[in-house]
Amino acid sequence: MIEVFIFYFHVVFFVYVFAKTYIEEKLTGAFLSTIFVIIIFSVGWTFSAFLIALIIPPDGLTRVLTRAAFSLAFLTIIEAVFYKFFYWGKQRETSNVKREIPPKRDGL
Repeated sequence: MIEVFIFYFHVVFFVYVFAKTYIEEKLTGAFLSTIFVIIIFSVGWTFSAFLIALIIPPDGLTRVLTRAAFSLAFLTIIEAVFYKFFYWGKQRETSNVKREIPPKRDGL
């Protein structure tokens, strides 16, 4: 059951990334950003499942706390840190751009 909630969270995040990038960069950028996030999710889940398999027994701890639940939770934490730095860095780069303000003309 925990796995379903984490998958739903990721689907909502995919839609958020698509919509945000579509507004900022157009359709091609939105598709590329969404594909990037999906690739990070799939590769990250593979690595986190491998690492969790070293710690958690094959049956999991309980029926609810399975290996998949732990690996997806671990992946979500790692992704949150990664995306925080990745997207926060982009926002800081764009916010530091100085705009030229034309000089005021007196008497016009």
